[in-house]
Amino acid sequence: MKTISQEAKEYAKSLLILGNLGIALWIVVSAVACWFFNPLFGWLFLIFAFILVFAVLRRLGCSSCYYCKSCTMGFGKLADLFFGSGYMAGVNSSLGLKIVFVYGMLGIVPIALLAVSITQEFAATKIAVLALLLILLIYSAIRRKPK
Repeated sequence: MKTISQEAKEYAKSLLILGNLGIALWIVVSAVACWFFNPLFGWLFLIFAFILVFAVLRRLGCSSCYYCKSCTMGFGKLADLFFGSGYMAGVNSSLGLKIVFVYGMLGIVPIALLAVSITQEFAATKIAVLALLLILLIYSAIRRKPK
């Protein structure tokens, strides 16, 4: 069994910065997809997603600073969760269900709404948003795949 000091993780600055920017981009692209379906829903989705991911999920992942070698206030774990290995010391297993919900909210819901919007009115920008959403979803899934 590993001690806490052996499980403590150091997050690379590149993962910390680029990972959180990637999450923010993913949220914005998902909100744009929802906005194509209904502008009010797009704005509400944007606000809800930012609060859910950067406040609630980040706080759930950051249970204690002694699981990180330097405190990132949960932002390192958040980036690792979406674009890293996905393993986080000191995080309970019920977080897995919340992650499935967040992935569905950021991926499946916007893609479904965008598909409905595309059937109503075809536009190249909608296809571009759909492609970007699929790229972000697939890239995150590939990065999280167990090695």
